[in-house]
Amino acid sequence: MPVEEDSNGTYVMSSKDLCLIKEIPEIIEMGVTSLKIEGRLKSEYYVASVVNAYRNAIDDYMKDPEKYDYTKYLKELQKVKTRELTTFFFNDKQNKDFQEYTGKQYNPEYEFGGIVKEYNKEKSIVKIGNKLTKGDKMELIIPNQIEPIEFIIDNLWDVETDEEIETINPGKVDQAVKMYIPVECKENWIIRRKK
Repeated sequence: MPVEEDSNGTYVMSSKDLCLIKEIPEIIEMGVTSLKIEGRLKSEYYVASVVNAYRNAIDDYMKDPEKYDYTKYLKELQKVKTRELTTFFFNDKQNKDFQEYTGKQYNPEYEFGGIVKEYNKEKSIVKIGNKLTKGDKMELIIPNQIEPIEFIIDNLWDVETDEEIETINPGKVDQAVKMYIPVECKENWIIRRKK
């Protein structure tokens, strides 16, 4: 394979992200029984979101193949994608749309909000992933459910003093905050923030 270079360098290892959510029916009908989700150097937010989307897609297709609609799973994947998406050579051996030449990141609307560390009906403890502010629109990703639960941060409390605060920024390892989460959830569930 010839390696070409321009003013920005080479693009041999700059591929778009593989996305075969539309092809789940074909993959299952081929007899594939296991999929590998690439998670190396990805956040727990990315891995949890992508695995949840594919798990739900596979389960829903197996329950009712006639009603499989890939668009709702793709919508979830687009909330966490880090690069443009491609099918590589799955459907087209001549496909040339798989290199990422701009280096651009594609998370225009959502970002990692945090991880639930302890659920409490009034004040749950969340390890933050990015800046959080009162009024932020959030989504709780629920395992084995494709639709997230939406909520708005009404209040934030300092973990140590329990004083009400307006905002919190990442700045130290395992930095956490208390917040109200409108549904019962479990440790390590993921929260994302709408930008």
